[in-house]
Amino acid sequence: MKIEELKTHKLHFLLGTWEGQGEGKFPTITPFTYREVFTFRFDGLNDLIHYEQQAWLTPDQSPSHWESGFIKAVEGEEDIFEISNSQDSGRVEVLKGTYKLENGEHILHLKSKILQNDPRMRSSERKFVSIGSKLSYIVYMATQNTPEQQQHLKSNLLKK
Repeated sequence: MKIEELKTHKLHFLLGTWEGQGEGKFPTITPFTYREVFTFRFDGLNDLIHYEQQAWLTPDQSPSHWESGFIKAVEGEEDIFEISNSQDSGRVEVLKGTYKLENGEHILHLKSKILQNDPRMRSSERKFVSIGSKLSYIVYMATQNTPEQQQHLKSNLLKK
């Protein structure tokens, strides 16, 4: 199968290792900063992108978050993708959304479809934006105690 025939080739901008800094906040927690590494690898055989994200709180570098998952094209839908992941907290998510290239920016915007094994969660949303060797993302969420969706994480990463 040629790369042009694969649906996930549109997300080639994600491939590689990204490192950077982020900040977290939410009405029910103390704001924090973190360092993270995001790695995206292409599996041309199954038309999937596997990713792994690890984060450490700054300044002490204590482990904060670890998740792993897959990105795949939704069959029969143009520019629609799903991310499925498992997190070190036990939460499992499936998010679905759109990809577009707009004014030189690659934008992947996903919203929760399934949230399991974390009764606090109501919804989540992730928006990745990439230009050249820079990738940023924002995570929004709503919980049982904070039902209106609000920004939780924001990070800026550079490709290594």
